[in-house]
Amino acid sequence: MRIKMKFVGLKVVAATALIALSSFANASLLLVEQYDDFWSTDVNQLISYANNNNASSSAYWGEIDFTDDPRGFAGDIPGSNPWPSAANAGASGTGHALNQTFFARITGEFLTTVADNYFFRTFNDDGVFVYIDGELVINDPSLHAERRFEGSKSLAAGTHSIEVYFFENGGEASLELSVANSSRIFTHFNDVNSPVSLTAKIPEPTTLAIFSLGLLGLAARTRKSK
Repeated sequence: MRIKMKFVGLKVVAATALIALSSFANASLLLVEQYDDFWSTDVNQLISYANNNNASSSAYWGEIDFTDDPRGFAGDIPGSNPWPSAANAGASGTGHALNQTFFARITGEFLTTVADNYFFRTFNDDGVFVYIDGELVINDPSLHAERRFEGSKSLAAGTHSIEVYFFENGGEASLELSVANSSRIFTHFNDVNSPVSLTAKIPEPTTLAIFSLGLLGLAARTRKSK
């Protein structure tokens, strides 16, 4: 009985490690959580809602470049993607219910290798709030057609957090977020030319894979010797 229980326990640990390994590909991306049928121009209400409700849909992205009207959305960098809820449902167009009333929370961490003044730019319809290391650098609590907003923050070399709240209430639903250093050449966060890089939060995959396979091998040997 004790040997059987140990085998089961090892299988659970190994399976957990493998699940963590499978999520490694998402570790260096930004988490985009969409909350359908709720919006507010008050960022505190958006924060409270997100903290107390499950997201309607979520996805991991390096490029924060979303729209329900790709042929009409200009932005600054070519290309765009559907919002997570619309993508899951195969929905498109500014008139679809999934693209009409919602908000999105985007979170993650990024690494700067040198101290510099960093710039954050959005093209958005409707409003957006951008926090860098907890400081509000873009504050747009209004309903409007596509407009450009920009904020900046001096950052030391190291890891920093980003948190974005975007809200939509009718019409086009579009958001593009880009970053630049003092060169003011704006790129997506995961662009090869970006001045920042998105950071991973879980063990290096090779190490984790070896650990997982070792546990599975030990479990198999334990079961064989039973």
